[in-house]
Amino acid sequence: MSSGGAGAQGHGAPVPEPRALLPLVDNMVMRETSEKVHGVPLPVPVAGAEDRRRHARRRRMQMVLLNRFASSEVEPKTARSVTDISSDSLSGGSSAKVAPEPQPGAVAAPAPAVWPKSLSHGAQSVIGRRRSMEDAVAVAAPLPVATGEVEMEEGGGGGWVPEFFAVYDGHGGAWVAEACRDRLHVALAEEMARLGLLSGGGGALWREAMAAAFARVDGEVSAVQAAEGGTKPYAEGSSAVVAVLEPRRIVVAHCGDSRAVLCRAGVPVPLSAEHKPERPDELARIESAGGQILYWHGPRVLGVLSMSRSIGDYFLKPSMSAEPEVTVTERTDTDEFIILGSDGLWNAMSNEYACKVTRYCLSGRLDADCPATGRGSSASDAAALLVEMAMARGSEDNVSAVVVELSHLAWRKKAACQHGSGR
Repeated sequence: MSSGGAGAQGHGAPVPEPRALLPLVDNMVMRETSEKVHGVPLPVPVAGAEDRRRHARRRRMQMVLLNRFASSEVEPKTARSVTDISSDSLSGGSSAKVAPEPQPGAVAAPAPAVWPKSLSHGAQSVIGRRRSMEDAVAVAAPLPVATGEVEMEEGGGGGWVPEFFAVYDGHGGAWVAEACRDRLHVALAEEMARLGLLSGGGGALWREAMAAAFARVDGEVSAVQAAEGGTKPYAEGSSAVVAVLEPRRIVVAHCGDSRAVLCRAGVPVPLSAEHKPERPDELARIESAGGQILYWHGPRVLGVLSMSRSIGDYFLKPSMSAEPEVTVTERTDTDEFIILGSDGLWNAMSNEYACKVTRYCLSGRLDADCPATGRGSSASDAAALLVEMAMARGSEDNVSAVVVELSHLAWRKKAACQHGSGR
């Protein structure tokens, strides 16, 4: 497992006139990419004051180019329908963005295909404009499970250990997010082994495994908070968004205001919906638990938190819940990448903008159009670019992003074939 962290630079310098970038934009729209390059690039060397000014000008030009690219009109696309096994929490709530559970007696669908593991993944987490760092990211690829228990598929294809990716956004301190970073993937691996998920399982088993793992970590954190008694009678917890990539499915569990998005055929597909107090189902749950929503710079649970679910926050229970909502999405051949981010990322950009910027980086077009910046085309480069763009667009929170690359873009494949044939 690894976690990422880095500092961020400001972007307060004036932006050059857009007309100076028109030739570069036209070239970006027409050209195809170079073949895929993985790995973390070396930083651009900056020696003297003149070199620093030149580097800053290149970075500002890149930001203007990216904003023009992401905001440009594109040909309308229609996303394929997402065949989700489940998208409701254990409390029985349902979501309108997923397909319903198959009814008894329905004709069984053919066995789904087995897809490979991620091509690359990267994480970036910065303190931003806050005085303290409360975000944490986690990558466990593969999950810490016994290799002998890995699902082996028919036809000799072989199985592989599921991969785990997560973003945690703490509040009231960093220790709850750090506890989630160190413990949640371990608890989930144990629950998966207990339920036999490594030998295959559907949405019900995944909901049970995720709920049990979240409950275990929440119990451990709450026990510490309860032992401290009244020494820290304030909100101290963390939101969590977790994605597990397995041979057939993408499983996402979340509680709080972090978010997961899948890019499928160039179209963003939300895999989670933030838990906000103003959501009708969340408002009903809070009121049924004896809590209330007070308005203090917006709706807040008991006038304290602007999210309605989190891990920890012992002194706000039972109004605050750690029960996750889970989506189980069947993988397809048009799945391109997954983005996980804290609210510091999503407060500064939409799902569409984030997907466009990520595609621009992963396809190699950014590296081809702005080679002087030293930006590569790996998932690590895409995560770093998303964080930097959020800072440039005015995010005032800690910013964290995880990018998981699932497949090469189609036109990158074409470029690689042309390069191999010598054309």
